[in-house]
Amino acid sequence: MSKKLVSKEDQYWLEVTQDLFAPRGDGIAVGLKNRLHSGQIEALKPLYEDKILNLMLPCGRKFGKTDAAGFVLWHQALMVPGSTCYFIAPEGSHARQLIWNNNRIQKFMGKDTQKYIKSIKNQEMMITLKNGSVIQLMGSENWSAGNGLTPHIAVYDEFKAFHPQWHIEFSPNLAAKAAPLVIIGTLPKAGDRNMEQYKQIMEYFKQDKESAVITKTTWDNPINNMPEQKKRIMGDIKRLESHGDFDVVQREYYSKIVAGGSSSVFPMLDRKLHMLSHTDLYNKVKKDIKKFEWFCVADPGTTTCFAVLFCAINPYTKEVFILDEIYEKNQKATSTRLIYPNMRKKMKELNPYIDEDDWFKIYDEAGAWFANEVLVNYHTTFFKTEKRHGDKEEGISLIKDMLLNNIVSISDRCTNLLEEMEMYAKDSKGKIPKKNDHLIDCYRYFISAANYTFEAVQEFIKRQDPMEEGRYRSHNYKDKDREMDLDEDWMGNLGDEFDFDINLEY
Repeated sequence: MSKKLVSKEDQYWLEVTQDLFAPRGDGIAVGLKNRLHSGQIEALKPLYEDKILNLMLPCGRKFGKTDAAGFVLWHQALMVPGSTCYFIAPEGSHARQLIWNNNRIQKFMGKDTQKYIKSIKNQEMMITLKNGSVIQLMGSENWSAGNGLTPHIAVYDEFKAFHPQWHIEFSPNLAAKAAPLVIIGTLPKAGDRNMEQYKQIMEYFKQDKESAVITKTTWDNPINNMPEQKKRIMGDIKRLESHGDFDVVQREYYSKIVAGGSSSVFPMLDRKLHMLSHTDLYNKVKKDIKKFEWFCVADPGTTTCFAVLFCAINPYTKEVFILDEIYEKNQKATSTRLIYPNMRKKMKELNPYIDEDDWFKIYDEAGAWFANEVLVNYHTTFFKTEKRHGDKEEGISLIKDMLLNNIVSISDRCTNLLEEMEMYAKDSKGKIPKKNDHLIDCYRYFISAANYTFEAVQEFIKRQDPMEEGRYRSHNYKDKDREMDLDEDWMGNLGDEFDFDINLEY
C-alpha cells in the first residue's frame, strides 16, 4: 500500500496554519487552544467567515486589541503572498512605541517568526516576508502619503485620535484591491480629535451590508477573568469611580458611551426627560398652535455644516419646543437654491396656519451671503444675530437652566442637536472648543432672538408650583416695611384677638 506524500506547498500551508494559530503567552496559561481567545474569535468572525470588507471593533481596555490587530496583519501577509498590509496609528511615534520597539509585531509568530521574514527596515518600520508580503507601520499625521498607497488590508489603531485628513486621502485606495479595513480601539470621548469622523464611519458601517460593528468589553477576554488579573482591573475601576469618573469606566471598560462626565457642559440633559417622539411633542404644540411664536434659526456653514433649528415658544407658559432640524454636511447640498426650499417645506409642515413671513427667521451674522441670496431669490428676510462679548457663556448658562427646570422639550427628529449637546465638553484647560456646536449655536441664537431670559425660567417655575414664588429672590433684597425692630416687644399684643380671659392658677 503506497504512502501518500505531502507536497512542499501543502507542507508550507500546514506549517503556516499551525504557527499562526498556536496559543502563546497568557493564552497557554488559561488553556487556550488557539492564538486568539474566544472574544477575539467572535469579533473577527465577520471578517473571515462572512467576508465583509469593513469591521469596526470598539473594545475595552486589555481586551487584546493589539494582538487582534497583529493577527489580522500576519494572517493576510502569510495566507495571501504578495500582500501589502498597513498598521496605522494616530502618530508614527505611537506605532513605534506600541508594537515596534518592543518587537511585538516583528516576533508575532514567536520562535517561528524568523523563518518567514526576509528583511526588516527599522527606519521605515517595515517587515518584508519571503513570500513577497509586506507589513508596514505608519502614523496618520503623515496623511499626505496616504493617497499613494495600495493596500491589501489595513488596520486603524485608536482611530478616534487620527488626523481627520488621513482617512480622506487613504480610503479611496482600499477599492483597488477590495482591501478590508479593520478599525480597532476604545470608543471616543468628547474632545477627541477625530470624534466626528469616527461617529460618521460607525453609522455607515452599521447600515452597510459589507460592514459590521462588533463591540467587546474588557471582560470578553477570558484572561481578564483570572483572579489576579481581575483583581487588578477592579482596583483600577474602583479608583476611577472614587473620583467620579463613571463615564470613563463605562467607556474604557464596557465600551459604552455615557453622556455626562466631569468635562460635560450639559450633564443635566436626559433623553428620557427632555426628548419626546415627534408625534407626542407635536400633539402638545397643536393644542395651542396659533398662540405660539415660531422661529427658524440658521447657521449657514460653507466649509463644514449648514445647520438649522425650528423652534416654538408658548408666550404664556414660557415653554420651549424644539421641533426639527437640518444638519447638512454635504457641501454640494448647502447652496441656498437647494437648502432654502427644504427649510420652507419644514416651516409649512410644522405650522400650516401661518405664512412664511410670520416666522421669526434668524441667521448667524457670519452668513450674510445666505440672507442676501434668500432675499433676492425668495423675497424673504432673515435677521442677523447681534453678538456681544459674553453672549456664548450667557446662552449656555440659560440653556442649562432650561434643562434643569424641564422647560424645553426636544423632538426625536433632532438627533444631531442631542448628540452635540451630549458630547459638548470642556478641554483639559477648562475651555469649550469651538467645534461640533452648529446646532447648539442655533439654540443660543434662538433664545437670544426671542429675548428669553432667566426671568422667563422663574415665571415658568411659579406657574408650575405657586409655593416656589420668591425662590429666586436676591440675597441682597431688603423690604424696609418688613424689617424687624429687635427692641420692639413683639409679644405685647399677643392674645388681644381673643374675647375671653385666660386665668392660670398654680
